[in-house]
Amino acid sequence: MDFRKLLYENWGIKLISLVLAVSLWLFATSKGKMEVSLTVPLELQNIPAGMAVIGDVVRYLEVRIQGPERLMRDIGAGKKVVCLLDLGLTKSGDNRLRISPDDIRRPNGIAVTHLTPYEINVTLEPILRRTVRLRPVLHGAPAAGYRIIEVSTNPARVTAEGPAGVMRGLSELRTMPIDIQGAQDTVTIEPRIDTEGKPIKLLEKSVSIRIMVKKVTR
Repeated sequence: MDFRKLLYENWGIKLISLVLAVSLWLFATSKGKMEVSLTVPLELQNIPAGMAVIGDVVRYLEVRIQGPERLMRDIGAGKKVVCLLDLGLTKSGDNRLRISPDDIRRPNGIAVTHLTPYEINVTLEPILRRTVRLRPVLHGAPAAGYRIIEVSTNPARVTAEGPAGVMRGLSELRTMPIDIQGAQDTVTIEPRIDTEGKPIKLLEKSVSIRIMVKKVTR
């Protein structure tokens, strides 16, 4: 048998048949599929020990996903799609990280066809720990005929930690305003600490402020 003759004979018809067969296969396999766009949250994982993420980091990605209608309905019903970005190999300073479809957690059978942005910048700084003075901030005044005798904190100094750039310039922490308007007796409270929006963590489990108020005697 002449295989060359068999292969090349009527090659045009055979090529058309092949194209039709591939087209039919693609139609059959794509039937029942759909593609949608999602806004996906970005979560940072495995931040190196002793390091903190500083500055603004992209919080959401725009992602297009494709899959069978049944699975896509599950996503529409609340099944979570999220980007999990591993920071295990990052270092102090600026890190330019590429995001791939493999970083997108989604149900099996769902493909990621597009995502943006595909690169983000993450800046890390070492975490420093410092002991600083705690300064109570009082709001208002005691009742008429009363005055503040003493204000004390327990402990007097607190231990805080945060990114190096924040902690190096930190000499004290203040409380949120403590309302003593109309007070006629000693007040002891557990205050909230004013970090001024900075990524500072207080390590003490318990902090209290005691404001001693007494009646003025004539």
